[in-house]
Amino acid sequence: MMSDDALGVPEHRDTVERLEQGVARAAPPDDLFDRVLNDVRPSATVIPFRRRRVPAWASAAAAAAAAAAAAVVLTLAVTGEDDGLGAPIKTVRISNERVEGTLALYRPEGGNRVLVADLDRVPRAPQDHLYELWISRPGSDVKIPIGSFNPSDGKVHLEVPLPTEDKRVTVDISIEEETGPPDHSGRTIATARLA
Repeated sequence: MMSDDALGVPEHRDTVERLEQGVARAAPPDDLFDRVLNDVRPSATVIPFRRRRVPAWASAAAAAAAAAAAAVVLTLAVTGEDDGLGAPIKTVRISNERVEGTLALYRPEGGNRVLVADLDRVPRAPQDHLYELWISRPGSDVKIPIGSFNPSDGKVHLEVPLPTEDKRVTVDISIEEETGPPDHSGRTIATARLA
């Protein structure tokens, strides 16, 4: 077996140490997230997730989708194009005094199901509040948060990978306090069942 000296490991370590000393370690600017969002001209403002308690029935599904969900997996798009998602499995129209639009469920080839929300006439949330998307099993009171947003010009286009493989889900859109408790506020503005 060759020693570390024969493989050139000490020289490699020395080179790495010199490189580390010569490169300043700097954190990214605080406004980097805002600048990226401004560059893509989003149709909604993504709000980072609040800490939530995940119900036991969703733990396994959430773990399977953790790679997608770990980085606040809301994809913003400027238009309502399907972005290669293919044809929707199910589309539901929402129309009431607070919001109008569609919720569509997609299953891209080789990926988790994706919920696409195209909403119009969504008023700006009250000060210190935001809108939140939730999913639940039909007939269940347990709701899982999947994303938060504030609309721009009353329009929202969101693509959210779902953390569950349940074939039937109910989607709920609520108004939540930004610093409020992690549970659903009970202030639902729209709900739809996707099966």
